[in-house]
Amino acid sequence: MDPSTGAVVALKTLAEAKSRLDALPGALRRRLAWTMALDTLTALTAVVDEVVVVGDEPALASRLSRAGLAVRVAGEPMAAGLNGALEHGAGLLRSDGHSRVLACVGDLPALHPSSIQRVLGAALTPGRCYLADASGTGTTMLIACEVPLAPRFQGPSASAHRGSGAEPLTDERLGSEVPDARQDVDTAADLAAAVELGVGAATAALLDPRSGRLADYALLTTTGYTDSEDRPVVLAGSGHRLVLPAAAVADGLRDLRPGQRLHGVHVAGVVRSAWL
Repeated sequence: MDPSTGAVVALKTLAEAKSRLDALPGALRRRLAWTMALDTLTALTAVVDEVVVVGDEPALASRLSRAGLAVRVAGEPMAAGLNGALEHGAGLLRSDGHSRVLACVGDLPALHPSSIQRVLGAALTPGRCYLADASGTGTTMLIACEVPLAPRFQGPSASAHRGSGAEPLTDERLGSEVPDARQDVDTAADLAAAVELGVGAATAALLDPRSGRLADYALLTTTGYTDSEDRPVVLAGSGHRLVLPAAAVADGLRDLRPGQRLHGVHVAGVVRSAWL
């Protein structure tokens, strides 16, 4: 791509992420925040030259590496907040020689690489542009080429970015709608809208494919037994037996021991995703 483009994403610790989804079991809420970040980063790495992730989640770099994501991880500066973290990542990207920086939120599970390309293609060179979220109030992306990033995320950030001199990326300017790039997820209604658009593989693993809603959550215990197809059998917290296919075990977790406790979601007696 010309000019060279780097992207920065700032991630909260999972304990703090998606607090407005507090109706969900805590383990499922944290997992959903993680999978949405994975799907966002997967789309970004398919397009830009480098991605910097700023965050203080324990073992963040190794977890992203196990997920197959080639990104650079940087710790968050002390008391920097979201905008300070994005500025820090932008500085690292500038130091690496990228003249254009894309700051992106980490909860765009339906994000598609083609929409990122369209956004970058419509961005000012030089200058700053922003993409408003689906509500028109927030911001999902801010692009700065050969000028400071100067992020104004959080709160009514669309108007804040416009007031700071950034140009809005309207559908007219983009040449088409990019709903996947606008649909961040803070509420259950947001998640339903993102699912309707088509979420990435990581988030899709948490869904019941029959309804498109989040699958049933359970605390699982491994048993050491297998079913007739030699698939491991686990016990849900309710005592029901569930099958655990190898593909459902997340984050490279293998060689499960009998009695090991996992979190998971399941549909029709089969675990769709399980994690520590």
